[in-house]
Amino acid sequence: MNLTTEQMESMIEAMMWFWGNLHQRWRFAAEQEFGLAGTEKIEKTFIGDVGRSHGRGFKKVLNTGKGISGLMEAFRYLPENFVEPFEIVEQSDKHLVVKNPCCTVQKARLKKGREEYPCKDAAILYFTNFAREIDPDIKMTCIICPPDEGNNCTCEWRFEAPE
Repeated sequence: MNLTTEQMESMIEAMMWFWGNLHQRWRFAAEQEFGLAGTEKIEKTFIGDVGRSHGRGFKKVLNTGKGISGLMEAFRYLPENFVEPFEIVEQSDKHLVVKNPCCTVQKARLKKGREEYPCKDAAILYFTNFAREIDPDIKMTCIICPPDEGNNCTCEWRFEAPE
């Protein structure tokens, strides 16, 4: 394709951003058609499979290992990271805590007078299945995510590898 490494990296970033943007646009269109509860219900029917597919694909392409190091390597390429970069709050060989400190999608919803999108259940399905593809023994816990009280448009997740 005669692309430089820099061009290829830019292309990957753009494609991942487009995927994340498409997901948000899908949510908005579905919500207009089926309401918030209907959109949530539809999303939960497929988002776990998407997480599983992302984990499997990244593991294959990146040849990641197991454990937190393998998870971290693959996590860097989640489409959501190109739309809303997650911060690493804590990391060791046995655990990883990541956080989206200020979800612009949720902030935009509030600014438009809409309620936060209750993404917790869908995100649990996505992240759990993603992590299990990297390492079936990794456990994921939601620390906070909409619609949790006091989340301030943020979410935080803990991943733990077995002892």
